[in-house]
Amino acid sequence: MIEGQHLKAFTAYKRVDKKVHPVSTAFPQECQVTRQIPADPILTLPFLTTNPPDFIPSEKISEDQMKKLNINSDGSLSNEEEKLFKHVMKLNETAIAFEDKERGTLKESYFSPYIIPTIPHIPWEYKNIPIPSGLVEKVIEVLKLKIEAGVYEPSQSSYRSQWFYVLKKNRKLRIDANTILFLISSGDLMHVRFTQKAEI
Repeated sequence: MIEGQHLKAFTAYKRVDKKVHPVSTAFPQECQVTRQIPADPILTLPFLTTNPPDFIPSEKISEDQMKKLNINSDGSLSNEEEKLFKHVMKLNETAIAFEDKERGTLKESYFSPYIIPTIPHIPWEYKNIPIPSGLVEKVIEVLKLKIEAGVYEPSQSSYRSQWFYVLKKNRKLRIDANTILFLISSGDLMHVRFTQKAEI
């Protein structure tokens, strides 16, 4: 309630007959996620010197990127501790992602692929929410980055779910959807451009 005003809503978020309810059934054994550690990660840690060198930019971590990490921004570390911290970050730079395409995915040697179990049903095909023409190029750029990072992948699934974008505080776009499966039979992402929708 806003002071001096009374706000009312006369629409339902989702009708009762449209709600999705869970089904009481056993979880399929083949859908179980297996977790394992093929090797002791402690054994593969790089050697750590007691006299860390000054930070020297590498192909992965530049001087500007190191500043963005805000190491010792509150001044709680000594100069030697700060050098050690930066040295450790550089030794493990492959674990740091500054962009989506550097993020990567979990190795299947540690975690098996996640499978969403379903019961027999008719595949859904929902018409997507139109994208404003002024934002089409930006949305395509976001989709390309997600595909390059391995977050989204091409598929020939029969499903098409609705998805939408959200404009974040930093004016960047975020794609929201439950499950992302691109149905681009031609293999060309520009199909999204012509239809103004990614069939997900």
